[in-house]
Amino acid sequence: MATFPPGKVLVLLAEDLRLEDNLAFSLASHADGDGLAVLRILPEARGRPLRTQHRREIEEAAERRLGEQLSAKGISFEVVGPEDDTSVAAICHRLKCTSVIRNAADGMAVENAYRVEWEQDLTSAGIPFLTVNGETIRRFGPGGAKPERPFLSDDGVVESARLSAGHPLLLLRAFLLELPDRNYLADMWIPGRDRTSSSQLSTHFAAGTLSSDRAAWETTKAEQRWKAANPDKARSPEAASFRHFRSRVSMRTGFLTVFSRYQDTTLPIATTDAQRDRVCAWREGRTGIPMPDAAMRELATTGWINFRLRQLVTSYGVQLLELPPSEVGGALAEMFDDYEPGITWPQVGLNDGTIMQERGPRILNPVKQGHDLDPTEAYVRHWLPELATVPPGFAHEPWNWLDNPLPASIVDHKAAFRNARARWGNQKQALLPREDVLLTHA
Repeated sequence: MATFPPGKVLVLLAEDLRLEDNLAFSLASHADGDGLAVLRILPEARGRPLRTQHRREIEEAAERRLGEQLSAKGISFEVVGPEDDTSVAAICHRLKCTSVIRNAADGMAVENAYRVEWEQDLTSAGIPFLTVNGETIRRFGPGGAKPERPFLSDDGVVESARLSAGHPLLLLRAFLLELPDRNYLADMWIPGRDRTSSSQLSTHFAAGTLSSDRAAWETTKAEQRWKAANPDKARSPEAASFRHFRSRVSMRTGFLTVFSRYQDTTLPIATTDAQRDRVCAWREGRTGIPMPDAAMRELATTGWINFRLRQLVTSYGVQLLELPPSEVGGALAEMFDDYEPGITWPQVGLNDGTIMQERGPRILNPVKQGHDLDPTEAYVRHWLPELATVPPGFAHEPWNWLDNPLPASIVDHKAAFRNARARWGNQKQALLPREDVLLTHA
């Protein structure tokens, strides 16, 4: 049990926009003192890029839910943004709090700089600042090493919360009920089928409205119930869907643990007018290559595309269009509803070859990917309605038809693909130990 000085405790919310499965709130609630208050600091006030409209709607709904829960307990709740005075020490004094507690979090250098500033502000004011680690994804920084197991509230505590319609936990449970009837592992990669096969909860995970550790636990419980009701299918593909989904949730936490600060190594570089034009065309889905253009239009409209399409548009932008990785990552950070630095920026690194250099960058042929992922052409035709005039069989390569309705391709994709492979071959050769160096150490 954490120890607090006498007085009122301020619980600081950042990546944990929930009361359940929140170690800091749980400890503050059980402290012997004069009660507590809760402060939510918006992402933009912590150095994050602007959130998408849908992301803001999800987080604002969670803030309203938190306000209702805390009001029922007689606990004050405030939300501050970049336009407000975010001096945590000043807010502590105003709310008559004598100590602050938060959950440990790793993030980009700019986020950590904000946290250091708040800590220094509190230290100067003589206000104790306690960081606790209740999640397996928080391995570095203040708050201690990775815990053996995540902190989860008792199920009874979770059930006693107000789970109104649209609550992410109810959305998760509804998905888990249907999971055995879905071809989860296969369809999660397929454009068009991905939205019915996957949970679509990544934005809630990113916003902190749902703990990924809670999702793993709920999946285990749902699996146990389903197997008990279907004992003859315990080793069936339907039963395996639970394991595959739980694995994807675990992969998310692994990415956040290892790569949460990768963006800091992707430095911005000066861009030419031609590169800026290419960035705009890539971002708006008008480069002339159907599959990545369709994916970027889906992303711009909905804020979400599946993981395979994320690989495709990133590889296409970095490798074939030769856009600066910082520009590609920055655009995706602004467009993804479920943007998380520890997932988005490592994908840029995997595609530009700076992560896992021994494997090389992921250089994808965008036309081949179109044929593989969208053999019926339904996906590209949906997101690129201009293709309505192109007969079947030509939607992925409309330039082979007499009248191509798309703009001329920015690049010859075949030549760009070969050039990207050649560039990596030269880079890989440069990474190999030189013979004279080997002889020196022989």
